[in-house]
Amino acid sequence: MVDQETFKDLLPLACEWAKKLEEFVRGHGHPLGPTHAWDAHLAGVQDCARIRVLVVDRIPLPEDPKLAEAARRVRIITEDTRCMGLGHALIVRGDAWNDRELILHNLVHIAQGERAGGLEQWVHEYLGDRTNCPNFSIGSLEEEARRIAHEICAAEAAA
Repeated sequence: MVDQETFKDLLPLACEWAKKLEEFVRGHGHPLGPTHAWDAHLAGVQDCARIRVLVVDRIPLPEDPKLAEAARRVRIITEDTRCMGLGHALIVRGDAWNDRELILHNLVHIAQGERAGGLEQWVHEYLGDRTNCPNFSIGSLEEEARRIAHEICAAEAAA
């Protein structure tokens, strides 16, 4: 759990880290292919052409030790994290590239960021949403991403 004072101290660091990570991925990543671009559309992304994908061996933790420890402690980023969508950046571990529901889930997070008005606003909303949940585990934005990704996969499996 993260107390409110710690949360307020770490929030600007989290926003700055997310911005730098998005910039890196947008500069070094690749555009979505046709299948993933269609999935981004299904997930609600308005500007699919802006998304860049970076395939990595592991999802990077923040460089700031306090932020990295908090991210691990509340399980936002752990050694098991396989994908992350923020801003118009999609970071995917190589061993998770074929997990469509996971990719869709993170594309929903990108769509949420667009709706929120940008990356910084989404980080505030996403982390703030999770602070209102027991054990900082899940919030309405995370639930929405899980639900939409599952519904898209289930609908196509039924078709």
